[in-house]
Amino acid sequence: MMMTTMSDPLVAGNPLIELPVFGGLIAQLDKVLLDLGFTAKWAETVEFLTTAAVAFTVLTVVVGKLVPWVSGKLVGHEERLTAPVPVVLLAPEWLVTKLLVKAGRKPGAFVYGYGESVLVLVDWLRAALAVVLRILGSVGKFRRAIAGILLVLAFLSWNSGSCVADSQPCVSPVQHWNG
Repeated sequence: MMMTTMSDPLVAGNPLIELPVFGGLIAQLDKVLLDLGFTAKWAETVEFLTTAAVAFTVLTVVVGKLVPWVSGKLVGHEERLTAPVPVVLLAPEWLVTKLLVKAGRKPGAFVYGYGESVLVLVDWLRAALAVVLRILGSVGKFRRAIAGILLVLAFLSWNSGSCVADSQPCVSPVQHWNG
């Protein structure tokens, strides 16, 4: 059995082989479909529909099961999750205060104001995280709609940032299929 390479002109022209994760599998499927007598356009159509169906199924499981499960495990641990934030953001204040005290000067209102601002930000972040985790815990109810939206956004992003076979000028996958 001959292995398909990206130098195969029919496979190389297929924009789906540029997809992350699925690209190599699609190139193999492309070769099989072409060997079975499918035209390049029909092979690309079957591959696109198969890719969309698999991606939709995976996203549905992730949104419906994984996201709510992870969210449920994290609810109530907002303080632990945000604990590194004040450590990182207050490090400059600590350094400035240390240097000022070493130089025999007293830290000014700006330094103290910065510290208070960081603490207010962390309190807001904890509250926001609690809300986000509760919302994420309930996304399973809308798993198909959310998975569909994510899939459309992923394909739009891929289409706008992809060129078929590094063509000059750039040809997006949608332009390739319409051409």
